Amino acid sequence: MHTTPDKPGYTFVSVSTAKPGQLDRLVEIARLPSEKMDGVPGLIARQVSVDRPRNTVVVWTTFDRKETLYDYLASPEGRAGHDDVPDMDAIIDTFHMYDLEPVSGRL
Repeated sequence: MHTTPDKPGYTFVSVSTAKPGQLDRLVEIARLPSEKMDGVPGLIARQVSVDRPRNTVVVWTTFDRKETLYDYLASPEGRAGHDDVPDMDAIIDTFHMYDLEPVSGRL
């Protein structure tokens, strides 16, 4: 049985803006990787949000430890699907990612 860890130790956040007319495609490609993470031991929370007026998608996942995410991404399951969008350059205008250490919050 999968149990959710009590203490978040790491949060990954990405903020992407879409090229004109590409926001819905960006939402689709941004949501799939974190949806595949459901059930990964150590995943505490995940969310993909869209800010339509700013043409932006924000993805965040919170884990018990940074290594949990990176070990998952190094696995065959974690690598599958990340390179399946050949025209990402035609969809994404800007992309920023952040490795964060939670210091306060409530999940």
